[in-house]
Amino acid sequence: MVNKQAPRTGQDMPDHNPPAQIAAPHGLTRRRRRWLPPLLGLLLIAALGGLAAPRLLHRAEAPPGAAVPQEPPPALTVTLAPARPRDLARPVIGDGSVVPWQELVIGAEAGGLRVQAVPVEEGDRVAEGQLLVALDDAVPAALVAQTEAAVAEAEAALGIAQADLRRASQLSRSENVAQQVLEQRQAAARQAEARLRATRAQLQEAQARLAQTRILAPAGGTVLRRAVLPGAVVQPGQELVRLLRDGRLELDARVPELDFASVRPGQAVRVRHGEREIMGTVRALAPVVAGETRLGVVHVALPPGSGLRPGMFARAEILPEPAPALTVPQEAVVFRDGRPTVFVLPEGAEQVAPRAIATGMRRDGMVEVTEGLAAGERVVATGAGFLSAGDRVRVAAPR
Repeated sequence: MVNKQAPRTGQDMPDHNPPAQIAAPHGLTRRRRRWLPPLLGLLLIAALGGLAAPRLLHRAEAPPGAAVPQEPPPALTVTLAPARPRDLARPVIGDGSVVPWQELVIGAEAGGLRVQAVPVEEGDRVAEGQLLVALDDAVPAALVAQTEAAVAEAEAALGIAQADLRRASQLSRSENVAQQVLEQRQAAARQAEARLRATRAQLQEAQARLAQTRILAPAGGTVLRRAVLPGAVVQPGQELVRLLRDGRLELDARVPELDFASVRPGQAVRVRHGEREIMGTVRALAPVVAGETRLGVVHVALPPGSGLRPGMFARAEILPEPAPALTVPQEAVVFRDGRPTVFVLPEGAEQVAPRAIATGMRRDGMVEVTEGLAAGERVVATGAGFLSAGDRVRVAAPR
């Protein structure tokens, strides 16, 4: 008989390791790796228990009801600053152009005359009454001479008429002359007087036209512009010379409408042009605010010798009246829960307490405190950002 053999099973297979067991590190099998993590966990628990055993024994030895002493947290070294009042005012900022205080435009009154001389140059300082432009006066002078002759003729005619009137008056008393003749002599005398007055008025007009040939400075100042040269023929109203009256300049500073109401005449102004700094004064305020820009113009008077020129652009810091305010250093204010807060340290205490405050203006590293703090209270100036309520602090010695 033929013995039929059963198919081979895994147990009857040759004794060799599968590929996964051969690749296992350090010859560990899957069964060994299965109990390795629990073993490591037991070893870690045993180690921690050994470290905690002395502390547990120490607590077990303490008498019942006794408090376990705790080490105090380390103290943070800080500096303090008292809340104190000081003058704190926010300047109003504006900018604008330098303009003349008063710009005098000197024009010609007479027309058709030739410019004879212009003895001034742009930038010259002139005094009141100084000659600016001389026009040809030949025609006006001749008209004056002609009118003077007419005045002399009218005066002679008036003398003859008055002599005739006197003779007629004497004869009328003796009734040697008719009343009609006397009345004629009286009318002739009045006509001569009127003719003389008219001629004298013409003489004044001619003299005034002659004076118009000499253009004089109506006030002292600086020549900004010379609009004519010798040889030109001027027309009535034509600009000849432009003057800066008294040499005074102003800055027309444009200020936002919300700050415009806080500006008053007489306030000090710090004007900055590049690195140059000039102190001025508010002279006046514009009566209206521009609707397009919402800016108001503040006229700032500049001192003599400022070095500025018309047309320059400058910045103005208008200094309002100083008002005392309770202030703390800016670095002492931190934010907790979205509110400005300072940490207060009472006298003799080592633990700080947070105090919510309300702030106002900020300037020169100081913050105005409007609510929540009294004058003299000490606040943490440096290191406040690292503190919490109840933290112990160590106060650094003042430098």
